[in-house]
Amino acid sequence: MLNREAVFVNGFSRGGTTMLTNLLASHPEVCLVGETHHVFKGHNITDNAWRVINKCLFHDAPILMGQGQNFFSPRLVQPRKPLKGWSQRLVDRVLYREKLRSNHPVFNRYKTAGLEYTRDEIAESRLLCKNIDGMIYGNDAFVDMYPDATFFGLVRNGFAVCEGHVRRGRSAKEIGWRYRVLVNKMLSDCDRVPSYRMIRFEDLVDNPMGTLQAVYAHAGLAVDRVREIRMQVRRVMDSHGNHQLKGDAEWDVVWLSPSEMNGYFDSDVDANQIRRLSARDRDDFLSEAEESMERLGYSMDRVEVPHESHYFCVPLPAADLREDQSSIRRAA
Repeated sequence: MLNREAVFVNGFSRGGTTMLTNLLASHPEVCLVGETHHVFKGHNITDNAWRVINKCLFHDAPILMGQGQNFFSPRLVQPRKPLKGWSQRLVDRVLYREKLRSNHPVFNRYKTAGLEYTRDEIAESRLLCKNIDGMIYGNDAFVDMYPDATFFGLVRNGFAVCEGHVRRGRSAKEIGWRYRVLVNKMLSDCDRVPSYRMIRFEDLVDNPMGTLQAVYAHAGLAVDRVREIRMQVRRVMDSHGNHQLKGDAEWDVVWLSPSEMNGYFDSDVDANQIRRLSARDRDDFLSEAEESMERLGYSMDRVEVPHESHYFCVPLPAADLREDQSSIRRAA
């Protein structure tokens, strides 16, 4: 395989995976290609219309026809058929080439503020991509293809995940079903794959540097190679239900010193979303997902710090990194 020691993040849409992938992409030896299905189906943020068509025809269609299954669809929440040998080689080649072409401000242009990667550095870097929703089942293929890879599953309080989807017109019961089957899949993978660890969104928000330490330790990444932490500007709900933007434009890449990271995230973000969930939606969600919430240690009350679980990377005391006390910096 062309990709060596790849890193895969699994999680829910509206579940905080962008935060975790940015922590990992802060390391100069890691290069991000984004969501796996975007590599094969295209995305309007980073691909023009011709590029989307090209990806659909030459990346996605061969796998779709060969497998008889829409393998890379995050909407397909069911087990994937094992990839055939030729399919594995095609997928590996597509991921590797995408890493090389992702010299884009959102992805791999900068290894730290103002310092661009060379093409050779990108070629030698570790691939990072994330499997969202139904693509969590696609992770089985990457376990088979990459025995030296590292895997993470990111989970979040189900009520907050539910609110993010209900607000966009989805039913709470459907989201509860998705939450249940995908949590069970991630925990099953964590049991059977030695290189798989779980991360809590709440740990990441409350203790980002300690979580970075734990994540890097599991991935075999040296934390002392990192001077600044990469993040992307996203809209976050405040206590009044309004979405606030920490920056000039959504998806802008910013670089923060370690001291700026602690307190950068809003620790009330779960509570702000959960309080907007109606009692009926809460009950509909729990009718499907209550057991999974309990497995993860989340309280059936509205907000509570999760209990300990052997599945999870526990945030470590953050090591001293070289700190730059300047304010948040744009990538370009």
